[in-house]
Amino acid sequence: MKKLFFIAVAALAMGACSKVQTVDIQKEINFEVANSLQTKATGSVYNNGAFGTYAWFNNTDEFMVNEKVDLTAGAWKTVDHTFYWPKTGSISFISYSPFEGTSNTAGATPVVTKDKITYTDVIVGTTDLMYADRATCSSNVNEVTDNDDAAAESGYSGVPTVFRHALAKLSFKVAANFIEWDDATTGSHTEWEITLNSFKIGGFNTKGDLELNLNADGKSWDKPVTTVGSTDYYVWNNTDGATTDQELVAAPVVLTTIPQDLASATGYVLPQILSAGVQTVKIDANIKTTLSNGKEINEHFVKTFNISDISTLKAWQMNENIVYTIKFKPTASALDPSLAHDDDPEDVTITFDPAVADWTLVDANATIQL
Repeated sequence: MKKLFFIAVAALAMGACSKVQTVDIQKEINFEVANSLQTKATGSVYNNGAFGTYAWFNNTDEFMVNEKVDLTAGAWKTVDHTFYWPKTGSISFISYSPFEGTSNTAGATPVVTKDKITYTDVIVGTTDLMYADRATCSSNVNEVTDNDDAAAESGYSGVPTVFRHALAKLSFKVAANFIEWDDATTGSHTEWEITLNSFKIGGFNTKGDLELNLNADGKSWDKPVTTVGSTDYYVWNNTDGATTDQELVAAPVVLTTIPQDLASATGYVLPQILSAGVQTVKIDANIKTTLSNGKEINEHFVKTFNISDISTLKAWQMNENIVYTIKFKPTASALDPSLAHDDDPEDVTITFDPAVADWTLVDANATIQL
């Protein structure tokens, strides 16, 4: 049985802060996470509620400490305190989502410094944890004249804040490789009906640590790297815990050759290495075969698979939306994988290998007395 997968990876680009349109050096500081910035970044509109931000003046003096930023009257602004652009110097901003704690008090999740973001002992659930690259804005370029349309030049009307996902998402699609076949030689027709009764996933690690360090470019973050063999994966560290099984089939699903969506996995998954015996798929299925002679056979399967074995994917990484498309082949696997046909049953057509056993010589000597 061969399983296929497709991975869609959502990666948002981050723009450096440039001019902000204003003719008043006392203009209030606001943030841009809405349409124009998202279009520029080819991403999606931010909709994760209030977020937190930290800022440093000239990358030295604390300017904002875990300030809550929310959408107010059409602009993203700090909620509990009002801040204005200074006359000189620059301000460096680091934001995370969703907001936790209290404004002007350093938060515990995550811990943010001017060159590091740290998540410790985080239990992953339904919260979409996100972080933004650092945006450094020079206050002197905010002094523009009426004729200098800075917003048009930069595409921003506030501190550019494009978030990246610290976790991963997971979903599954199911389909049949084939559900009928006509033999070209005999003209016979065979049909298969595959019913998926249950599809459970479980065993994922749910707790871990993440440390992001500022890259030499001064804005992006170096993700943690775990090397398995010769391959690097961007996953969280010190992972443990495990999810209980999640049932993704609400009612029996009859497979077609067109992939069908199963119910979504609950919440988000911790970026992690896939290991045998840890992350699993448990399947309960029936296969009804209508033979070319009109008879039927019914088979029932209950089997557990390692997720690490059903595709070549060996890790769920940060900011990835992983979609497994699993195709079920309703016939036995080919003895010789090189002869396997994904979309037809030709590799397992029943054939015969006739031979005649040698005669057994029996010495039947007898004596007849007359």
